[in-house]
Amino acid sequence: MGQHYLQQKNDTLSIHEALEIIRENLPRATSESLFLEKAIGRYLAEDIYAPEPSPRYTNSAMDGFAVRWQDILAVTEDHSVALRVIGESQAGDQFAGIVGAGEAVRISTGAVLADGCDTVVRVEDTEEKDGSIHIKHVRAQGQDIRHRGEEFEQGELLLSRGARVNAAAAALLAGAGVAKLNVYKPCRVAILVTGSELVSVGEEIADDQIRDSNMIMLKAALQEAGAEVVRSIRVTDDALTTQRAIDETVADIVICSGGISVGRHDHVKKAAVDCGYTPLFWRILQKPGKPLYFARKGDMLLFGLPGNPVSAFMCFTHYVKPLIAALNGVAFGWPMISAEASDDIANQGKRPNMVRVKLQWRPNSGYSISHAARQGSHMLTSLTRADGYIILQPGQVVGRGERIDVYRYEFLREPI
Repeated sequence: MGQHYLQQKNDTLSIHEALEIIRENLPRATSESLFLEKAIGRYLAEDIYAPEPSPRYTNSAMDGFAVRWQDILAVTEDHSVALRVIGESQAGDQFAGIVGAGEAVRISTGAVLADGCDTVVRVEDTEEKDGSIHIKHVRAQGQDIRHRGEEFEQGELLLSRGARVNAAAAALLAGAGVAKLNVYKPCRVAILVTGSELVSVGEEIADDQIRDSNMIMLKAALQEAGAEVVRSIRVTDDALTTQRAIDETVADIVICSGGISVGRHDHVKKAAVDCGYTPLFWRILQKPGKPLYFARKGDMLLFGLPGNPVSAFMCFTHYVKPLIAALNGVAFGWPMISAEASDDIANQGKRPNMVRVKLQWRPNSGYSISHAARQGSHMLTSLTRADGYIILQPGQVVGRGERIDVYRYEFLREPI
């Protein structure tokens, strides 16, 4: 479908058309069964239902005394009631008897409520003297008791498929007795950064060389997206070397950085075809990142990102990251909010522009955005000084006070 499309229409695609082609070629997500501790950070491939109720038994919410309501009905501000303490119910060591008339049991927070009791009186509302407990204050029958199943009953839905096993979810699953669960396997990604002029950070650099920022950027972006990097290599601008690197790489997604334009030393597109990949599209009507390349071989996908670091990051964020989310069991998409422009933001170019913006939280008013300075595709500060981006069509102006959807780089929280 994709190759036929290119033959029919040998020009650039719109952003929407490119995304539709990617959606049509989504591989099937796969899952595996893991013990809870190993599944932390993964995404659920199944709905999780409670194997038991919570709480598992009726227990005390406070340190105090378990009593029978009918024994303390006479308590007033001026009159206390004395009860005989016949034992104690501790967490993990419950009272074995039955509480009768005029009796009470000392109880700890979380301990099983003793048989015969229906109310807990807090320690601070009592006074011990002469071998008895004097109840000085009560509020209501059944106070300070956690009833069996009041949070959820056995069989209730705890977490839905696609939920991430984060700290809170892991605690919930452990507390409910879920020891093993099915989670999506992380997307396996290989990174091939092309460019004979590139050197790693920390290496000695010549006047005509460039430090490689794309390798570390892509590794970090993939880690944040929940993918597993299975290979990362730098490839010189040589046709045979590029072809060999692609041919030897096995992953769910292969990401090439650079080498996808029309210069004499751009070899990725031809090398991918020679290795059996079918081109699905090349070039998108957008700025930055026009020369984005996408191909497929069986269940393997290949993205050719631009060599400019900002272009590479924006293409990864808008096209690759939602694909990885889908393979993790999350809906294909982006974290987005609506924000109000603090000043006019315009696209005076001839292509749709992914304009980087800074978000600012205004108490009681929500987010506002301002245009991030230095939007050049080689200027990484346009990313570090921005929180997301908006997409403006040629000639489009977002006026001051006008609202627009913002694609956020990360899920942000409102400041306290």
